[in-house]
Amino acid sequence: MSPQPAADKSAKPITEATATVPIADDGLLATARTQWQFGDWSSLAQMHPEALKNHPHGAMLLLLSAAGHLQLGHTETGRNLIQAALAAGCDTGTAARLLVSGVYNTLGRTAALNGHTAQAKAHFARAIEASPFRNDSPLIAQARAREQLAQAESALRPPQAAAPEGTHPQAPGLKVQQLAAFDLGQAWSSNTVNTVIFRHHGILTWGGYQYTAFYVDETTLRVVRRTLATNHIATHDIAGQYNLRDAHNSISLGIDRAGRLHISYDHHATKLRYRRSSQPNAIAEWTDELGMTGANEDRVTYPTFILPRAGHPLTMLYRDGGHNRGSARLKTYDEQTQSWTDRPTPILSGADQKPWTSNAYWNHPAIGSDGSLHLSFVWRTDTIGEQQLVNNVNIGYAWSPDNGLTWFTSRGLPCKLPMTQVNAETIWPVSPGSNLINQTGMALDSHNRPHVVFYADDNHGVPQYQHLWFNGEVWLHQYISKRTTPFALKGAGTLQLPIGRPEILIDHNDVVYAVYRGDLTKNRMSIARLGDGKRQYQNRDANETTNIGASVEIWPEDLGFAEPVIDRTRWSSCKILTVLFQHNAQPNADSLKHVLSSKVTLVDFQIS
Repeated sequence: MSPQPAADKSAKPITEATATVPIADDGLLATARTQWQFGDWSSLAQMHPEALKNHPHGAMLLLLSAAGHLQLGHTETGRNLIQAALAAGCDTGTAARLLVSGVYNTLGRTAALNGHTAQAKAHFARAIEASPFRNDSPLIAQARAREQLAQAESALRPPQAAAPEGTHPQAPGLKVQQLAAFDLGQAWSSNTVNTVIFRHHGILTWGGYQYTAFYVDETTLRVVRRTLATNHIATHDIAGQYNLRDAHNSISLGIDRAGRLHISYDHHATKLRYRRSSQPNAIAEWTDELGMTGANEDRVTYPTFILPRAGHPLTMLYRDGGHNRGSARLKTYDEQTQSWTDRPTPILSGADQKPWTSNAYWNHPAIGSDGSLHLSFVWRTDTIGEQQLVNNVNIGYAWSPDNGLTWFTSRGLPCKLPMTQVNAETIWPVSPGSNLINQTGMALDSHNRPHVVFYADDNHGVPQYQHLWFNGEVWLHQYISKRTTPFALKGAGTLQLPIGRPEILIDHNDVVYAVYRGDLTKNRMSIARLGDGKRQYQNRDANETTNIGASVEIWPEDLGFAEPVIDRTRWSSCKILTVLFQHNAQPNADSLKHVLSSKVTLVDFQIS
């Protein structure tokens, strides 16, 4: 669907020695290494060889991709990739060690398939010990063993019987296993400022560390760093004055190619607030509050960090303006000069349309395996009638192969910037006053095809969760809930609503999951499986409903009005889901009567 982005031609050889040092130049190598550590062979095999040949760390990436193919039984492809890695500068010692590691992993999988679990674990430990990554810890070996044993269990499971032609089978059994949980202490919970879905990112993983942040109170912002190899938790509090009485003012995290954390917070059409850490992989020292470029930074909302990948730098997408007259702008970061640069033209804008102005609300940006950037969004104009009905209309989509310089529709037609309600592609028309929610989940499958979950009215005027996706030719749609009680999006500010905005996950088999909380689940966070992967590419009746009631509750506590805050980066690298949980109140329009606090918990899950 999407052409390859321009490759970085500054290729350089990699040796066994350099393989042991964390590379700050690009996040792709760190992601691939994490995938190798956990044995996510499918993700490694999805990397495109042509794009890797001219990558700064192409030799090691080609070798890691070869390891993935070999473990999947793609012998000829694996052999060709090894030759390409050697030609790109990988030394034979590094290649040999990774191949020996693969032999041990294969022995472990064979033992697991024959029921010899203890012997399998020993082989998986040797696979980690034999690798060229000399600083891998015993905990990595445990993680490898856990993932490989799960894969072996899945391989031994009898296949599901095919459903009769013309019927739609129910999703097979769904198992969610809790792997670890970490109590991060008490924090502000008078509204959902810590758990709104539009935290980009609320949790992120990079270079062996996982980061999150939340407001403890109106004078304390807490940053958390978890060392994944040891599960050690470190925290640092940044003192300040924070307006927590508006749930829009959430915290977003990013990280640059030098490993320095960036943080932006406390915005709702207000002046930019932004800092970055002083040292790589550290949270104890921060700059004072900084501007970025000084341009278009007086009315900032929804700071969205797009992480480095495939030669592209850390990028920030944000709204400049208000809810019914705004523009989506991009800035990019240079680690050498420690400075930001503005893209001169907004990518989305309704600010100059007359007589009616509008604003585009985007879902979480999705990143393709080729580094492409994908956005879906809704448009909002003035409220409707005396009830002040929120007027979100239509779902749009665009993708960029070059980090936002040029944009295309799903069918490959070029988009003129800024994209507006007039020239943007509409992938699912939604009429005014249909309770279409803004800012939900978006993800890409293994073909880089977009999937969106959202809610809006059904044909009877009842808001339902819905799933929208592109099969390479047309956009398809299904309802994924059967709610019976109507409600209306109306009024100003953050609203108290019976259902939260949904998130979406897609695993390496293209199985799609919705993550959600609301009246359907008695406010427990839950996961529903929406299909078996292959069905996502068939034509579907637009009125078909998959009952989301057949789902798994992943957290036993009533979370009030919290929305899912997930670590998309860790899911992408090793298919482990990390979620931040907190019980939150959410009075209409943030009209707080009491200051409340509740426990914040970080939890890891494995879905099978």
